[in-house]
Amino acid sequence: MNKAELIKSVATGANVSQAVAGKMLTTLQEAIENALIHGDKVSVRGFGTFAISDHAARYYHHPQTGETKMARSYRTVRFVPSGEIKSRLN
Repeated sequence: MNKAELIKSVATGANVSQAVAGKMLTTLQEAIENALIHGDKVSVRGFGTFAISDHAARYYHHPQTGETKMARSYRTVRFVPSGEIKSRLN
């Protein structure tokens, strides 16, 4: 499902126009982004949790030259689905 299909599904489920559903989805996305940028985690009961995951710097070997290089540390978004979603999938 892509964003357009998600908007259409939300519009149908909430009985609103696709423009309003698109605005709702964009607002939700911005709210989650802002919370994560500020270091908060976002938990939606029955759906899951969005959180920031920090990855430390590490050494690796370049496959062509064989030299050892340093990979920078980085942050990424992690999503952990709720138990309800996990049980429905299995």
